[in-house]
Amino acid sequence: MTLDRRQLLRNSALIGASVAFSPSLLARTTEAPPARYPDEAWEVLDDRFKPYYLFNTPLERHWSGGLWLAWNAVGRYAVFSDIPRARQMRWDEMTGQVSVLREGVGHSNGNAFDHHGRLVACEHSPARVVRYEWDGTTTVLASRYQGKRLNAPNDLVILPNDGVIFTDPGYGAHVDYEGEKRELEIKPAIYYIDDTLDAPKLLSDELGKPNGIALSGDGRTLYASDTAPSHFPDRPATVSRWALSQDGQSLSNRETLVSSKDAETYDGITLDQDDNLWAATSGGEGHDGVSIFSPNGDRIGRILLPEVCANLCFVGEHRNRLLMAASRSIYTLYTGTRGV
Repeated sequence: MTLDRRQLLRNSALIGASVAFSPSLLARTTEAPPARYPDEAWEVLDDRFKPYYLFNTPLERHWSGGLWLAWNAVGRYAVFSDIPRARQMRWDEMTGQVSVLREGVGHSNGNAFDHHGRLVACEHSPARVVRYEWDGTTTVLASRYQGKRLNAPNDLVILPNDGVIFTDPGYGAHVDYEGEKRELEIKPAIYYIDDTLDAPKLLSDELGKPNGIALSGDGRTLYASDTAPSHFPDRPATVSRWALSQDGQSLSNRETLVSSKDAETYDGITLDQDDNLWAATSGGEGHDGVSIFSPNGDRIGRILLPEVCANLCFVGEHRNRLLMAASRSIYTLYTGTRGV
């Protein structure tokens, strides 16, 4: 049988329509009902948060199994630690793939890259701060203070001179699950270390459990969270800030920016270009996720997650994508701001 051009086009259209609306094909291409925008993860509590909230961006869950992270803006990937397995993991922004970067890393916790692209990491067991050199060797920056073992370094920031400020609360010494259970030999504290020093320099021991740490965009202010309620039930969870000296080796004028009045605890922290504080938050449903505080300490918004959030940072070409390490998962969410 010979079909003219008009018949051929009509029949082709019918075939195309039958394929496009095939129930079996539709079932294969839509595994779940589409989510309605705006994503329920956003919670705007104050008009000051509206510029940072994006109506049409979804909360994305990329992987399950990781905690604590740092962003490499050169390599376009993030490094985060799977503490119980003593692994450093690598999340690739371009492919979305997660892979093991290193194993047997001393129950590594917080990570950061210095200005030469070298990874600096806090380890629980042995308790130390280490730097991974380009030739594959490891330099131990700090392991003892006044001849005594550090507790279990937790989080860190890198200064312009590649000096390191780190927190040492001791969580990796409380249970074998995250390190080696042992008695703490020194008081939890915040320290400074660089290549010119043989031992870390004490900056502050005012906090019960100094945990997450962050720098302001101009490098003049240091922020640190205190997860004191984990061991001191009568003390609130707080985020404090200090004036940081030009050489990074002293703190002054401590101010409590945030103090929890309920069951919330703040862990990892970061700042955006407007000096708003973004804090990884735990406390149960309606609290777990990220709390956003204005420069004067007012809570202006939340990002709600189905898991406790442990750490976070801004990633991506424009540093406008918030990467969150939760109890077992890695999440991202595009925002209307940029990280410092």
